[in-house]
Amino acid sequence: MSDNTGTTRIFEKKDVIFSSTMGLCVVSDVTRLSADKGTPIPYYVLKSYYDRTHVAYIPVEDHEVELRDVISEAEAVERFEKLESAYGEDPKYVPDALEVGEVAYVYRITPEELLRQAGAPEPGDED
Repeated sequence: MSDNTGTTRIFEKKDVIFSSTMGLCVVSDVTRLSADKGTPIPYYVLKSYYDRTHVAYIPVEDHEVELRDVISEAEAVERFEKLESAYGEDPKYVPDALEVGEVAYVYRITPEELLRQAGAPEPGDED
């Protein structure tokens, strides 16, 4: 991941970041792994923020997975407003769960609470 200066951002242990495959994650560790006694390569050990049993190992360099900082509060508000609008237009709207988790983190509530506040129907409510 590059920042606005063109340099690569290296995440550190305990950073909360967003992964395009796992959603909100905690960098549990940065370790070195090697295959067939080769040169060890640095890897991020990522644990899902919402399900700590879900773990991924992503190379620090040359990975295909998007890793980035969590969105800003302003971006979270914008995404929440779009979510509210989507539910207003279609109560059966199905949002991207990874995005919901990230916005909920910024709002400091659970994803389930974020969906309720956005107007999602309660589980079991059928029209």
